[in-house]
Amino acid sequence: MAELFDGRLLYGAALYPEVWDKNIVASDAALMAKLGMNVARMGEFIWSALEPDEGRIDLSILHDALNILDDHGIATILCTPTVTPPIWLTHGHQGRLHHTADGTALGHGSRQHVCTNGAYFRERAAIITGALAREFGQDRRVISWQLDNEFKSHVGGCHCPSCRDLWGQWLEAKYQDIAQLNEQWSTAVWSETYQSFDQIPLPAPTPFLHNTALMTAFNDFSQVKINEFAAEQSRIIRAHSELPITHNSGFGFDLDNQGLYSNLDYSSFDTYPAAPNYPAFLMNLDYFPHFGASGKTILMETSTSHGGSIANYGSPHPAGFVEAEIFANFAAGSKGFLFWPFRQHCGGSEQPHGAVVSPWGAPTIGFSSAARGGELLAQLETILTGGETLPPRVAITYSDRAKTALSVEPGGKLDYRGVLSGIHRRFVEAGIGRALIPEGASLDAYDVLLTPYAHHLDPEFLERVSDWVRAGGTWLVGPGTADRDAHHRWHSDAALGALESIAGVRGVLAFPATGSGTSAEFLGWQGGLDGMSTFMECTTARPLGMVRSGPAAGLAFVTENQGTPETGDGRVILVGSLPDGFEDPLLVDLLIGYATTPSKTWPARTEARELGAGGGVVEYLRRKKGRLQRWLVNMSDTTAELELPFPTTELLSNTNMNAGKYRLEPYTYIIAEERNA
Repeated sequence: MAELFDGRLLYGAALYPEVWDKNIVASDAALMAKLGMNVARMGEFIWSALEPDEGRIDLSILHDALNILDDHGIATILCTPTVTPPIWLTHGHQGRLHHTADGTALGHGSRQHVCTNGAYFRERAAIITGALAREFGQDRRVISWQLDNEFKSHVGGCHCPSCRDLWGQWLEAKYQDIAQLNEQWSTAVWSETYQSFDQIPLPAPTPFLHNTALMTAFNDFSQVKINEFAAEQSRIIRAHSELPITHNSGFGFDLDNQGLYSNLDYSSFDTYPAAPNYPAFLMNLDYFPHFGASGKTILMETSTSHGGSIANYGSPHPAGFVEAEIFANFAAGSKGFLFWPFRQHCGGSEQPHGAVVSPWGAPTIGFSSAARGGELLAQLETILTGGETLPPRVAITYSDRAKTALSVEPGGKLDYRGVLSGIHRRFVEAGIGRALIPEGASLDAYDVLLTPYAHHLDPEFLERVSDWVRAGGTWLVGPGTADRDAHHRWHSDAALGALESIAGVRGVLAFPATGSGTSAEFLGWQGGLDGMSTFMECTTARPLGMVRSGPAAGLAFVTENQGTPETGDGRVILVGSLPDGFEDPLLVDLLIGYATTPSKTWPARTEARELGAGGGVVEYLRRKKGRLQRWLVNMSDTTAELELPFPTTELLSNTNMNAGKYRLEPYTYIIAEERNA
């Protein structure tokens, strides 16, 4: 595939020609160009305008919009409109609707109300997608395709009659023999044993709780099926077009992103964090570049000022925050930044949502940020061209499989996204660069890997991490990791299964430490432990954290294994328990510091390190023509201090900065390129 977007950086917004007449679209396109925008996204909700009656397809509205945009030098990302099927597809056909676990059929009037596994929906979706691909697959005005919109952002697995049949068929294909399923699911517990695959229920309401294996498998089934739909749409498009294909995902959606993007060319994401929660914005930049054939990502949707709907109003961003987002976005290596929407909707459920212009065409409170964003990108593009973003030293495993497992067994308090967000925030606040990577990502660029709260470690993943450790990597693994098998059952041979060998431990006790009187110490920290915990005896490892009181007194809760055939040149730090997840800042900082600080024994393998300024200062390291660049942005609302270790040239102002301490005001940024003293 050629370079993504022919090397262009994208800046733009979503347009809706099905909502506004051609004169307004033309006015908006002219204003977009004036603001420095070069791309529009459209079509994700347009199905009823393209096919108002079944079988009567008219694409002229898209041609008109493409012509208008092209006249103003604006390219288009064209979407398949399958997230909002027309009324004729579902009216009088309740079986085609998405059904919730309690059997409720979700009706027309919103989006994602159709079962995407239904045969008739798939047929009509293929027809409209094929029509678009044939018409616009070779159109120079179109630069990319987006499939659907935000898969599974509102719904999880479907419980309709079609899915009930597909569920049994999928299980039979996966397990082949019902006896094998019964054994692997431990269905002898509570007399759940099945005689045939068509007897296995969907996880509908029961008097108590479902088998963990059934819930895990149903999540897998739902994710596999939506990815099958995405792959089907991709095949249809690729029969007529060589343009890159993406889907706009997000952390809150019920997806297997690794499987989804295995068939796509680049990733894209939607994010709407409030300014105080700026680490949530950065999480996307740390995560989504690790998907798609090109290894590139773009921000497909965010707000100029505030999100919101008729149910909940958003709070406007402080002045300068959006520009700081734009700076961070491109510093991190993203290839695009798009707002949603350009013109605020005059109807529907998202009327209060921020935009570039109001329904009556006047500038909104976000207009000035959009204008300054275009000016900023014009400055950045020259500096970005020919450079590259350097990977950080530290990676954190973010696994959709682990997310499923923690949703199956939250233990009353744990939410995977929330816990991982908290861990990520600790790195951001410490000024440590970090990548969030899926299980299938390469580890070659990293010195340190954290893998917390992953109940099951896939054998292939464990083997790759073990090889990486032996080559010199540091693996901080746990808590809540490797204590279950692929079907979410305890191991029957060892508390932590195959992990115990490379960790050099033997798991002795596993129980919820909350309220048990379990207290412990680690590198000067002392306190109580919480949550489902594993306590160990060391075989080849050495104890770093010991339990001093409670049922596990005398056992270790943090260990380090090194200098063994299993660890080679690396080390494994195993954490069996923590106080209230990762919420104790002292203990977390001690663990992170111990694992990530280079030393004589464990030198950093990467050549450049962040300044570690913290205090809201986010840093991305880039290199261009052999020179190291530090892209620094203060994402917080307070003034921060940083210290430059070498003389630099600030590239935006073309001024020299000597080594020393500097202040960075809220939402401001600099690009410090090192120069000779």
